[in-house]
Amino acid sequence: MTTFTSSTAGTVARIPLLRTGVDGFDRILGGGFPAHSLYLIQGLAGSGKTTLACQIGFQHALQGKKVLILTLIAETHGKMLNHLSSFSFFDERLVGDRIVFLGAYSDLLKGGLRELLKSIAGTLAEQRPDIMIIDGFRTVRDAKPSDVALSEFMLSLNSLVSTMECTTFLLSPTEGNVADSENTLVDGLIELSQYEQGLQLIREIKVFKLRGSKHLLGRHVFEVGENGIAIYPRLEAVSSLSAATPSVSHQRLGFGIEGWDHLTHGGVARGSTTALLGNPGVGKTLMGLHFIYDGLRRGEHCLITGFYESPQRLIEKAANVGIDLKPYYDSGALQLIWHPPLEVLVDALAHDVLSNVERRSVSRLLVDGLDGLREVVLHEGRARSFLAAFVNELRCRNVTTFFTQELPYFGQGQLHGDMSASMLFENIILLRYVDVKGINRRQIGVLKLRENSYDAANHILLISDSGMSIEGAVSGAVVPTLAL
Repeated sequence: MTTFTSSTAGTVARIPLLRTGVDGFDRILGGGFPAHSLYLIQGLAGSGKTTLACQIGFQHALQGKKVLILTLIAETHGKMLNHLSSFSFFDERLVGDRIVFLGAYSDLLKGGLRELLKSIAGTLAEQRPDIMIIDGFRTVRDAKPSDVALSEFMLSLNSLVSTMECTTFLLSPTEGNVADSENTLVDGLIELSQYEQGLQLIREIKVFKLRGSKHLLGRHVFEVGENGIAIYPRLEAVSSLSAATPSVSHQRLGFGIEGWDHLTHGGVARGSTTALLGNPGVGKTLMGLHFIYDGLRRGEHCLITGFYESPQRLIEKAANVGIDLKPYYDSGALQLIWHPPLEVLVDALAHDVLSNVERRSVSRLLVDGLDGLREVVLHEGRARSFLAAFVNELRCRNVTTFFTQELPYFGQGQLHGDMSASMLFENIILLRYVDVKGINRRQIGVLKLRENSYDAANHILLISDSGMSIEGAVSGAVVPTLAL
């Protein structure tokens, strides 16, 4: 029996990580796959297993590594190459030299698992690959070996690839983390699946286990495009592991509306989040555009993301009230991310926004349409936690953010709105219509403004060709009930 001491344990080398080169995947894996180990990538037909594994293979072949692709019962090599050729990572020059395709089903058919293992060992000794992909691995289970024989095969294969220092991926068209030898005797288990709600379907990836690595738990979305697979780690999982904490700033940023900046005693705290609530047409978006314009004139980089109005329409809308955003848009000081609230991957959207913020050092952000953001959160019950993570990431980057949220008018003098996320915002501004002597007037007031004093009276808000302005406090107005 070998006895381990603290001194011998200190000599154990850390397992190197094999980085996949797949966007977002290494972050989920905690940096990459621990090298020279055996992994099972499973998922039903069409889930993306072969694309993912081959994308990893081509990335490493491009770096001078050798990749071996063994197929059992799977599509022919010609078909596989034809399908892969549609992706930008495919490089025909690597095939046959750095990427070698071989068939192994005849060995399994001829002599069962023993012959297959012998064939794999001989091929590894001859080819000396850095990465091996075995496609159609479910054929091994379909050959109906005994549980003991399959366990012995998996243990021997794991030992073989470790000895030969070859990181190996088994591809199997199954789902679920079950107690089969394929699942329990591999070093990592990754599942590709699909989530369907109504007519919409999204692709998801989950790491059930990954020995020797601290991976992100839960499901994460991915998409397949011309560049192959791009994975977007679930924002809540990423944010929960972040060690960053929001800073506290005493600097005030104005709304860009002179009278209102005075009533709020300088505006909002830098790095805070503000909700602009109001019914349709009351001026929420225009107020957000004033805020962005104020930052642009001060030399700041700003960003607008929206769901209902295209960039060109927003620029024209601003121009109609004297806000000239076009020069800043043309120069790149202002950028706009626009997605109609249809089939949008919300984690992809968050990734685009946060990447833009970091790349351009964005200081002010307008999210025009909190309702649209909620609509693209597909999983029921997730919107609240996603928003909490999104807001936290923006705070940690010291971005001062305005969100517009619509409170539809339903008649009978009442306004209805979902305020369940109100605790996420340091500041809440309410814009609504009031009846002043039979005339509908716009009214603005502060519901919450943290770390700052403010005028608590409601004031008349005017919109003209020269922008927004503030009149005196409201008197003699009939105010609709706000039912929350």
